[in-house]
Amino acid sequence: MQYFNSTMEMPVRFSRFSVAATTAVLLSLPMLASASCCTTGGNGIQTANAGLGESQPVAVNSSLDPAWFVYAFQRDGVTYYQVNDSVGQVVLIIGNIDSTFWTLPAGSESVRVSLPSQRLAVPAKARRRLVFQASDFSLVVHGEGQGAIWSVEPAASGK
Repeated sequence: MQYFNSTMEMPVRFSRFSVAATTAVLLSLPMLASASCCTTGGNGIQTANAGLGESQPVAVNSSLDPAWFVYAFQRDGVTYYQVNDSVGQVVLIIGNIDSTFWTLPAGSESVRVSLPSQRLAVPAKARRRLVFQASDFSLVVHGEGQGAIWSVEPAASGK
């Protein structure tokens, strides 16, 4: 009785042109995805022009804290910063033109946000975590859970 080897091996030859063409296409994919996703805004942050409000937008995560995702979007001179939690739920969206900031009614729960034009008192013992840093402001969260207060803070002078 004769047994056959279940693995058939056959040499395959690729032309140099097909290898070079495949390599060029594979290397250009990240650039193509980036070009369709994002542009650099005036403050050096990568911004997308679509996807605001989505749980996993095609945009660059600019968060400095691994517990959060921060996505920037820009349209018609307005920049929006969307914060999602670790499972993709939209937590808050902040709109910005120049030095004016406001919040949008986004997310499944209402969150408290301290804005430069409307400051909220932050508990003295609340843990402060830097979530996002732009050239002209920072987004930080004080505390955790339902009692957390998000804060848009102007950049420290001298930076």
